[in-house]
Amino acid sequence: MHRHSRRLATALVCLVATTALFTACSGGTGEGEESAQPSPSVPKSSSSPSKRAAGEVNRDDVNGDGHADVVVNGWYRAKPGLEWSRNRFVALAAATAAADGPDPGEAFRLKESLPELGPPISTGPIGQDQSTQFTGDLDDDGYADVVAGDMVYDADGDFVPEQHIHWGGPDSLAAVTELADDVLPAIATGDFDGDGALDLLTLARPSFSQSATEPQPATVLYGPLGRDGKPRATSTTDVGYGGWVSVAHTVVGDFDGDGRDDLVTKGVYDEEDARLEDGPPEGVTDATFYRGTAGTTGRAGSLKAAGSVPGVTGAGSLPLDTGDFDGDGHQDIIGRGQVGDRAVVVYGSAEGPGRGEARPGDLGKLKPGLAVAVGDVNGDGYDDLATNPRGEDRRIGQVVVVLGGEDGLDTTRTLTIDRYTIGLKGSPRTAGDRDRFGWDLYMADLDSDGQDELLIGTFGFTEPRKDSGYWILRGTPNGPSTSDRHFVRTKDFGSS
Repeated sequence: MHRHSRRLATALVCLVATTALFTACSGGTGEGEESAQPSPSVPKSSSSPSKRAAGEVNRDDVNGDGHADVVVNGWYRAKPGLEWSRNRFVALAAATAAADGPDPGEAFRLKESLPELGPPISTGPIGQDQSTQFTGDLDDDGYADVVAGDMVYDADGDFVPEQHIHWGGPDSLAAVTELADDVLPAIATGDFDGDGALDLLTLARPSFSQSATEPQPATVLYGPLGRDGKPRATSTTDVGYGGWVSVAHTVVGDFDGDGRDDLVTKGVYDEEDARLEDGPPEGVTDATFYRGTAGTTGRAGSLKAAGSVPGVTGAGSLPLDTGDFDGDGHQDIIGRGQVGDRAVVVYGSAEGPGRGEARPGDLGKLKPGLAVAVGDVNGDGYDDLATNPRGEDRRIGQVVVVLGGEDGLDTTRTLTIDRYTIGLKGSPRTAGDRDRFGWDLYMADLDSDGQDELLIGTFGFTEPRKDSGYWILRGTPNGPSTSDRHFVRTKDFGSS
């Protein structure tokens, strides 16, 4: 199953909100511009040539046991009334099929070898946490690594960005490398040139200026990377069309099924932008499909613009995540419609996303929330979707799971889960009280039985679960089980 980083669009929205910026990449800003950047410290590859040629890459197996793991950005309060603390960890899958999965205490915690995070979070992490985290084997040693971006206080008390690679291994994430200041914000890993080694995609934050003529560079750092964080080569593309498009949403996936990862960008405009009275220049689109390309001998690949994206461009949808919901080998895009907020699916095809067989892409009245997770919860080979629906102000949180199939996502295959569905009791005690059930979502096969578990983040109001934590619902052929489930406090992951 081709998996990718979750909630990239949300990560970029957080970047838009920051005031401190990463400095611009020095690798150029012209489309497809390349720069050789040797990295003598790149370790010897552990992948066989045949696997590398077939494009088999390790996207999420952090401890190298052959099972996919998941990085979780968890928050909790040690005691009621205290400020929120973070436990960012990798939940490890069981090495062999197990009834309850692995011991949560054995999770890998990210070493927070950073300056003090700031400012303190006192009212909950929703909408305030500006960090990013995703996985991929960037040094090609057989272990997926964790890329973490944070806004932190420096020695002078200023709020500045930092990003680190926490290198995977069989026992921990002991080694950490801070990326150089001139590396743009990292947003995803992907094999953009199809050589079997994962690359790191970075993107400059959008300016949203009505008079800007500066490019917005997206730079691919081609792997394997050295332990110093340096790539073997880079390639930079201006995804902002010289300032006409402010890209604030992206997704990465192999949308055309050619074995190389691609990029889809979506721009955001100010309705008062006077430049748009006569429309943008010819060839400029606010939603663009960039196809990953192989490099020629001695040169890196590049991202090549391959046209607009039906269902995303104009007043279409804002891309949120990707998955192969119809099992045809092409990654599909799940998005939020800009009119009505409803969930929209843009299906991949050999020609690119949205260019294949026409089919209904609107998922009825489902309005995806900030939390979106993609995985295969029933083990049928089709990716499924989980989200916390937005819209009405629910004090009892909900999670909606839509199962994939040969015809893609279909709301006739929908499960709705809340605290009462899984057997909990209790109700809000005050007008502003909520249980925040589903504020954070993940899918991962933690018990290694071929069916993903659904991790539902919650913090709330009443017994028996005042503590912040994750309900882990076991995957079954019918979807997440509402009876075979258990609760793990956020602060207990990686505690052993």
